[in-house]
Amino acid sequence: MLKISFSTLSYFQNWRTFVVSFLLEPIFGILMITLLSAQFSSANAIKSVVAMTAISGIQMLLNSLSALFVGDQMRGIAREVAVVAPYSIRYWFSKIIVAIIVALGQTIVILTLIIILTHDISWLTRAVIILLPMMISGTIVSFVAVIASWQKEDPYLVPNIINTVIVLLSGVIVPISQYPNWLAFFANILPFSHSIEWLTTGNGQIYPDFIIAAVWLTGAIILYLWKLNKIKQKLDVY
Repeated sequence: MLKISFSTLSYFQNWRTFVVSFLLEPIFGILMITLLSAQFSSANAIKSVVAMTAISGIQMLLNSLSALFVGDQMRGIAREVAVVAPYSIRYWFSKIIVAIIVALGQTIVILTLIIILTHDISWLTRAVIILLPMMISGTIVSFVAVIASWQKEDPYLVPNIINTVIVLLSGVIVPISQYPNWLAFFANILPFSHSIEWLTTGNGQIYPDFIIAAVWLTGAIILYLWKLNKIKQKLDVY
């Protein structure tokens, strides 16, 4: 199943799409955010690059999981899974592992390029500490986004919204501590802001993101069960 999942992702259709989707697009986005961040704090510019690389990895994870599940919806596989094997660990494990591998691969490649170009590894220990927890949190958020858009007219609706706001709400441009209260509230809903602030400034703790991720996981389970119930009710009508 892993091989099939990899083959269905557009990034791996040919070397051109791989280079553009896997490298050029995220690097361009990272550079743009870095230039903007440097206007606020040039001293933390390199750490902003690293932080944006981590967030770009989360975006890649979300895009990959969304693409895999939407593809299954179009082929009718998702509905079959909902009816026949709604709690199939094998099914969801294959999707999630592929999405994480792709996201980690992109992140590691870009972080390696940063080290080669800057010869700066002052951030490396912190990045290693937060990378896997952020990927786990990103998986939970991505799952919620994908399931929330299941059977909607636009199956990419919620993933696209989260992808759009995740940079603003993660604190890669300006630390969350400098946000206005109303924006800080929304930033703290996502389980990334504390980790990013700790990475870029050295202040704060990362454990609040674990608590927030646990809340998202609870919501993910409730949402999935609700979606399954709606699908079964719809099928019973027919």
